[in-house]
Amino acid sequence: MPLSLRLAFRYLFSPNKGSFSSTASWLAIGGLSIGITALMLTASIIQGFQQVISEKLSSFEGQGRIQHMLGNQMDLSNPKLDSLIQSNSGSFSPFVRGVCMVRAGANADGVLIEGVESLPRAISDDQNNKLNPGEIVLGHGLANELKVQKGDKVYLQVFSSIQKSSFSRHIKPVIVKDIFYSGLQEYDKTLAYIHLDDARNLFGFDNNSVSGLILNHANISAIREQISYPYFYESWRDRHALLFEWIDLQRWPAYIMFGLIALVGIVNIIAAIAMIITEKSGQIGILMAQGSHRSTLKRIFMIQGGFIGLMGGIIGGLLSMAIIWIQLKFEILKIPAEIYFMDQIPFSFDFPAFGLILIITFIFCMIASWWPTKSVTTLNPAEALRYE
Repeated sequence: MPLSLRLAFRYLFSPNKGSFSSTASWLAIGGLSIGITALMLTASIIQGFQQVISEKLSSFEGQGRIQHMLGNQMDLSNPKLDSLIQSNSGSFSPFVRGVCMVRAGANADGVLIEGVESLPRAISDDQNNKLNPGEIVLGHGLANELKVQKGDKVYLQVFSSIQKSSFSRHIKPVIVKDIFYSGLQEYDKTLAYIHLDDARNLFGFDNNSVSGLILNHANISAIREQISYPYFYESWRDRHALLFEWIDLQRWPAYIMFGLIALVGIVNIIAAIAMIITEKSGQIGILMAQGSHRSTLKRIFMIQGGFIGLMGGIIGGLLSMAIIWIQLKFEILKIPAEIYFMDQIPFSFDFPAFGLILIITFIFCMIASWWPTKSVTTLNPAEALRYE
């Protein structure tokens, strides 16, 4: 083993009880571990929040939707739409959307109705996604407001029809088939699903008319080229663009804020190595008197700083991944669903970000360990050995 490496490990794992060099090194490792843990958890939460939101929104909205630019009905017999549907068979699901009032006994609330042939994957799996006429699926928050359960009857009431110029009242009774819970209050409190034909009848649509088409498992780039005026394509991400802009806006301030904690750990390395050099100045003087080159002596402390960075990264990384695994497994850390888009703190194993954090931290640790070693080049062996 090279002399510089052997001495570096000796200072780290000093056999002398209460050795300052060993204590300072392990304190620096502990401080750096805490900083890296905080930074990796921050990256994990931001990535996890974006993943959870993306998964939930895409599972409700599909890959995207084709609608009329003016919000008018879309006639599926239109040659443009018919050609588009025929060339991409199986990729489209028609839907009818409208607003009405839902009533159950003395309780009533406004609701956004979406008429579909099959429920979105956020609510049910492929084997149980069919919705029959006369059935409705309510959000958890809306069901609580109405105080209804599965099997109860509710009434949908529309006060005007798209096709009728005169005021009319249309009431339709439906049975609650299921109640879904997504953790997204925007959906749980305001959204309900009924069969496509029921929605057409409720809102006065023709048998071949819809509000739009939902895309699933489609070649988006090819479909975009086929869409022309007066229709447009809107992805689920475009529909919620402000939300993702907000996430991106919060990303870097969070990284900077928690990165400062890791920076404090790196500063501790500078202080620890500077004090170790001061403590070991007598031993350094002896090595210099025996002919050791100054670059070899500097390498000792740079190896020590690199080892502190490596150990801090490993401990911090393992600690953060343990916390992430515990949260994903047991969902211990809860947050209010009324304020956020979910009911628990989201974590994600963002390995590219973790690797980047560890690499940057190690580089800064090497720079931090190099800075105090400059004093070795100015050390006078005679002065260092005067009191030895």
